[in-house]
Amino acid sequence: MIRATPGFLLPESPTMRHSLSLPHHRTTPLKASWQQFRRSDLPTAILFLLPSVVILATFSFYPIGAAFRLSLFKWDNMVPEQIFIGLQNFLTLIHTGRFWNSLQVTLEYTAGVTAISLALGLVLAVALNERWLALKGLWRSLYFLPVVTPTVAAAMVWMLIFNPGFGLVNTVLRSLHLQGLNWLADLHWALPTVMSLGIWRRIGFNLVIYLAALQGIPQDYYESAQVDGANTWQRFIQLTVPLLRSTTVMLVILGVIDSFLVFDQVMVLTRGGPANATEVIGQYLYTTAFSLSKMGLGAAISVVMFLVIAIFTLLQWRFVGFGAAEED
Repeated sequence: MIRATPGFLLPESPTMRHSLSLPHHRTTPLKASWQQFRRSDLPTAILFLLPSVVILATFSFYPIGAAFRLSLFKWDNMVPEQIFIGLQNFLTLIHTGRFWNSLQVTLEYTAGVTAISLALGLVLAVALNERWLALKGLWRSLYFLPVVTPTVAAAMVWMLIFNPGFGLVNTVLRSLHLQGLNWLADLHWALPTVMSLGIWRRIGFNLVIYLAALQGIPQDYYESAQVDGANTWQRFIQLTVPLLRSTTVMLVILGVIDSFLVFDQVMVLTRGGPANATEVIGQYLYTTAFSLSKMGLGAAISVVMFLVIAIFTLLQWRFVGFGAAEED
């Protein structure tokens, strides 16, 4: 019997006895987490991201890991056997003058192309942002055209322009009664000639990014400065340049990364010559791994390039941010 209220007794039914005898089923934390996971958008996100993750793992992450592993082995690509030698490939690079020469050439190329393309891109962006300029869309398209031009095609045109016999540059110099040069074969002028192609291809990208940043600057700043008596140069130095600081930092880092990956235009124009004067680190990697069949040493060079690019990428995240909006 079950006592319902004081002085009253209710009959005890079999159903009540069965319900009272069963233990209470509690939801475990694991089951609750699974139910919460099913009710969220995470399964759908995983389903849509899975193909990209598989492709990246197959064609990016696995090759990177394989290159790190191969850098610890000696392999000439002729026999299947790979001999483990630890860090010997990196020690070989440290004591190889050609490696340091390629690194120096790459740094010179990076400094020249990045600095000049940034300066010209900023000046052109300021000019194209003026209200009085007509046909702005046409000028922007023309300046951006080198960015989407295939590098190999642009390099072939560059070979014709700087041809010592009938090239445009030497033709103009001869018309001015000046002596032309064999630009791509000259020990001192080969690298600047290759750099000119990199500058020409990089200006358009910098211009578009700077132009987008300039259009985000309120015009009230310039109007106030003009009322205070600031001329065009003062407004450019004291307003435009400081307000574009974060954009400039981003373009510098992107320019450095892009310059460290340069290969195709050097391969077409000079193949690293003359006397390794234009042999950037990418060209040195190609020659070591595929021409000399030193795959382990080539992998060590690729690891060095990876670490350099990773450092500059981390700097970009530190100073510019990773997809985050700038704080006011």
